[in-house]
Amino acid sequence: MRIEITSTSYDLTDGMKEHMEKRLLKLKRYFDSVIDCHVFLRVERFIYRFEISLHGNGFDLFSEAHSEDIHAAFDSAAEKMERQIRKLKDKIRRRRNRRERPVTGSATKGEEATEELEGRGT
Repeated sequence: MRIEITSTSYDLTDGMKEHMEKRLLKLKRYFDSVIDCHVFLRVERFIYRFEISLHGNGFDLFSEAHSEDIHAAFDSAAEKMERQIRKLKDKIRRRRNRRERPVTGSATKGEEATEELEGRGT
């Protein structure tokens, strides 16, 4: 997974960048098909605004959070992204289970009616 971090009007420390990369690499455990992640930081009047875009094979997710503390803002945006990706994974898992479930019962109503009519005619 490729992680791109962009910041305007604020210089991120190496420790903060490492923290962000570690946290975002944990998202890869949900999907192997995550292609890239883009983190965008803006600072407006001492308020840190993080935007996280996650692009994968067949999905695009976006989260946004802001706070006066840089760590709280990023962690909030990362939690939102994790909730979205977990919800998407559960949705796909439920769809897959619904398709794979075998049909139970010996015959359907249409087949039973056909069998009864054939039995009367002979």
